[in-house]
Amino acid sequence: MNEGESYFDIVWRQFCKNRPAIISLWLLAPTFLLAIFAPLLASNVPFYYRDGSGTIYPWIHALFNPDQTIDFLFNMALVAFGPWVIISLGLNAWWRRRGWKGRTRVFAALGVYVVLTAVCAVLFSFPQLRPDNRYRTRSFAAEQFRAKEKVSALYPPIPFGPTEQYDYAFFKPPMYRKPKVREIEVPDPNDPTKIIKQEKLLWTRSTDAYPHLLGTDNVGRDVFVRMLYGLRVSLTIGFVAVGIYISIGIVLGALAGYFGGAVDILISRLIEVMLLFPTFFLVLTLVGLVGQNIFIIMVVIGLTGWPTIARLIRGEVLKQRSIDYVQAARALGASHSRIIFRHILPNALSPAMVAAPFGIAGAIITEAGLSLLGFGVAPPAPSWGVLLRLGNENYHYWWLVVFPSLAIFYTVTVFNLVGSGLRDAMDPRLRR
Repeated sequence: MNEGESYFDIVWRQFCKNRPAIISLWLLAPTFLLAIFAPLLASNVPFYYRDGSGTIYPWIHALFNPDQTIDFLFNMALVAFGPWVIISLGLNAWWRRRGWKGRTRVFAALGVYVVLTAVCAVLFSFPQLRPDNRYRTRSFAAEQFRAKEKVSALYPPIPFGPTEQYDYAFFKPPMYRKPKVREIEVPDPNDPTKIIKQEKLLWTRSTDAYPHLLGTDNVGRDVFVRMLYGLRVSLTIGFVAVGIYISIGIVLGALAGYFGGAVDILISRLIEVMLLFPTFFLVLTLVGLVGQNIFIIMVVIGLTGWPTIARLIRGEVLKQRSIDYVQAARALGASHSRIIFRHILPNALSPAMVAAPFGIAGAIITEAGLSLLGFGVAPPAPSWGVLLRLGNENYHYWWLVVFPSLAIFYTVTVFNLVGSGLRDAMDPRLRR
């Protein structure tokens, strides 16, 4: 240990020695960026639409008025991204002059981004402060295709929406492109007893010429787009559920470890009772009783996952409360709440920090499992588990199994490797 080196510095130095963990940490950045920038990559709403009546910008209106609450939060992160870059560049020079380390500046900038996103979410949650979605019912691609006059529009690179359905494109394989015409048999108008072949125009939208990169599902929705927006659902469930049960586990574990006696016995018995129930089946039962709602799923996972965290924190607090600094705080007249939350918990949070990435991975798997069984997010919200269920019904639609499975495997593996790296870095016995 170098002189003046903090515990966090030691953990970070050890973490950086774990190559799979540090690579996984870097891979989290594009994962989050894909979720945040999803509307810029894939949307059936054009950035601008110009016809004889003028130019409008429907993408902006749709950005502030999505159908799903989760999409609104991520869209606000997209709105905050530009101001955040400008503010962070300005603050970085000031932080550098104050001698802040590069790692500290990165975490400070991320904190600023979270605050800006929260401010945007609160500010634009009021309908009076955001653009109204006056173009919600319009299908611009269909209007452009039928227009007689000259019409121009600029769409995202993938001009499909996560809930947009396409006729004649059910269960189509990757790179499927909708044919412009199809031959059909119709009665001969001159002789009804005869059948003739006639070409039927299948295109109904100006975006029908674009391929579906990963195919389509049972109602013609683009699989890649639904996976892209499903990433938002998975990340939200993972972080919110883990945030709930880590908060509960930290508080209950700290109370049990610090006070001991009857408080410890009561909380320990409650932990044991909760651990008796298989978590997945408990979540499955509660979701089945309450209903298919993404927020219910997050809360249920959060309320059933805290016992493990509480046990870990309890053990750390039991160890910390007998150390001299706690006795010194008591001698100085510090209150119980100050001793617990100001002195003990900062030194006892290592197990919770290690458990968080594993918990996020577990929550993502739980949500996918619930959706696979039909108890996950309610349609038409995109979910990786829903795609798996569609593919599970018929293995000829292999793309509905392979691509969502790879997405789940990638995301879960990245979080697990980060958690494994944190565990090794925080354990003195495993330091190299």
